[in-house]
Amino acid sequence: MIVSVIIPCYNVELYISECLESVFSQSYKDLEIICVDNNSTDRTVEILNEYSLKGKIIFLKETSAGASCARNRGLSVAKGQWIQFLDADDLLLQNKIAHQISLLSSENSSAAFIAGACYKQKTDGTRTAVVPSEEDPFKAVFLTQLGNTCANLFNANSIREVGGWDPQLKSSQESDLMFRLLKKYNEVIFDFVPLTIIRERFSGQISQGDPRKNWLQYLQLRLNIIAYLSRECSLYWLKEKAFYEQRLFTFLRILAKYDLEKASKLFEENFDRNFVPSFGGAFSFYNILFKLFGFKNAERIRQFKFLI
Repeated sequence: MIVSVIIPCYNVELYISECLESVFSQSYKDLEIICVDNNSTDRTVEILNEYSLKGKIIFLKETSAGASCARNRGLSVAKGQWIQFLDADDLLLQNKIAHQISLLSSENSSAAFIAGACYKQKTDGTRTAVVPSEEDPFKAVFLTQLGNTCANLFNANSIREVGGWDPQLKSSQESDLMFRLLKKYNEVIFDFVPLTIIRERFSGQISQGDPRKNWLQYLQLRLNIIAYLSRECSLYWLKEKAFYEQRLFTFLRILAKYDLEKASKLFEENFDRNFVPSFGGAFSFYNILFKLFGFKNAERIRQFKFLI
């Protein structure tokens, strides 16, 4: 079974060789490695050319900016039944792909993806393990706890069926993709062994943006999830409505730090008058403010660094 490793690259001259070596050292050998340069201005292209001339990688270029465009370009030529997306500054431990392929069986080989664990590595080298939440795939994707782009392994047919990555999104791309896969297939394999290293770096990533726009996109996707569940999964929604509303409220409070007007508008559009925040207890200072003055004024007071 072929696994295609697709690596979008943008100004990664300091990282790409180590990233590729982590792929070359995989114990699973039935791989094709596709590197897609996305308008790099450093030595990235030169390095990729060297690997390509040695026959170690397939080297492509994508001029449309953004990691999603680069990943879709790689996906367009990939021959593998399963896809390992890998950011050029991240690493795979030696048994990552072999381990996840071993999780497949005849019963679940049609799963849309494997939700994997990883290590988050800071610039000082310290690592923290992050594992997916198995409780409920829709809750997990809502909370960004369903693996991530590089820790997961994706079924090539499934990802093509839902149209691949959405190039219009500047953030929340992986959650959007996984949500679309869940809607169509609702079958996920969970992997709790961290065999991917997600490395923090200061600059040079393909997809970046300001916090306000990122949180707006984050919230819009969560609103889409809520709309889908309330429309298509009515019994489930009746049971779990409180869970989703409380988490959505928490996300709106984060957006309020960057855009209070928009957060207030979204609150008015999506919550009824009987909603009560669950955190801090009924008589917490914030809940008293919320009850007396409403969302907008409670958040305005909080931003003035009172007791919350």
